[in-house]
Amino acid sequence: MYKIFTWEMVESNKEKFLNFDKDFPFIADGIYFIIEDKKELIGYSLVEKKESDYFLNRIYIKENCRYKSYGTKLLTFMLNTKIKSGNLISNKNPALNKFLRKNGFILENDQYILKELNKNNFREKEGKKTVLYSIFWNIILAVTKIAGGFYGKSRALLSDGFNSLSDVATSIGILLGIHFSNMPEDEDHPFGHEKIESIIGVILGIIMILTASQLIQGSVSILIKGEYNTTPNIDTIFWAGFSSIVKFFMYRQKLRVGKATNNAALVADAKDSRNDVFSSLGVILGILLSIFVAPIFDTLMSILVALLIFKEGVSVILETTDTILDKQDTELINEIETYIYQNTNITNIHDLMMRQSGDNIFLSLHIRVPMNMTVYEAHRISENIENSIIADFPGIKSVIIHVDCLIEEKKQD
Repeated sequence: MYKIFTWEMVESNKEKFLNFDKDFPFIADGIYFIIEDKKELIGYSLVEKKESDYFLNRIYIKENCRYKSYGTKLLTFMLNTKIKSGNLISNKNPALNKFLRKNGFILENDQYILKELNKNNFREKEGKKTVLYSIFWNIILAVTKIAGGFYGKSRALLSDGFNSLSDVATSIGILLGIHFSNMPEDEDHPFGHEKIESIIGVILGIIMILTASQLIQGSVSILIKGEYNTTPNIDTIFWAGFSSIVKFFMYRQKLRVGKATNNAALVADAKDSRNDVFSSLGVILGILLSIFVAPIFDTLMSILVALLIFKEGVSVILETTDTILDKQDTELINEIETYIYQNTNITNIHDLMMRQSGDNIFLSLHIRVPMNMTVYEAHRISENIENSIIADFPGIKSVIIHVDCLIEEKKQD
């Protein structure tokens, strides 16, 4: 649980903070960030604003809780709430230097500085670069495999080439999604523009299904007519092997960037590239069986590859329509309820619902507080819950909390 303390709150808990950290600094115009775990004080940080920059005066985590990412979580909370522009600066400190470097601070003039606090630019830049890299290589693979399959007389390699061509379309969809998801909210689109990713996903899924259907129809027609006596050339194995190697490195690159930027679309595309590795290896097997056993195996493998494209298209449509229809993630909802109960004194949470736009999740929920609680106190509680959920659940962009009062039954005479 994360909280931002005012100076009055710090003063009223002076003894508690000194017992926690004997060097706790008391600065009237400082911004205090607190982190708790199941209502137990874990750590804090103090930041001072000077002109357009912020100075990290102190960050302290309880000794037996260090090396558990609490410091990084606290830093993320600071950047997501109060420190969204300018630079965050810290003086050199032997106890903190390693932590600061790990979290992106750069040493300049005997000070550690965290620049470019708006991380959306980094996410957009890295995401677009990776997708453009994917489009480039998929175009090369599509052209070489379609040409190789045509001239090498391998329907399996030809189908795998169309699989790479569908991957080009998928990557273009992801590229458009990254572009639109980084457009700021406006008056007409208060929840952002990310749902366009889902619309593009449905269109791409339909294209993949149509492509697969055409490939299956052609191969089945060959089987029915008995026109499967052509043996593929042995050199077609080279193009399928080349595809497997390229797809493996594409998988590694997409997965790395997808995890680093928390881009679910890229992570999903990485898994698709991993499946393509096995698809190309299957093509090699089909070509070898066609050459050394019977020519029919090449056509059978082409059907298998087309079925994989068809399955992927259906999967894309199902996943994206769930997002459009705001399907509820019951596991996430239960996890958030447990999180609130464990870290606050709230005893009643209800009407917890979510809607999803791209990779962003918007939550709304109701909480009950004692009827004699002031509006200010209820606001502070709901604000702390909101900031804490956003900090500990990276996919959640916004939380709207409605405050109800606890209805206490009158005692019977």
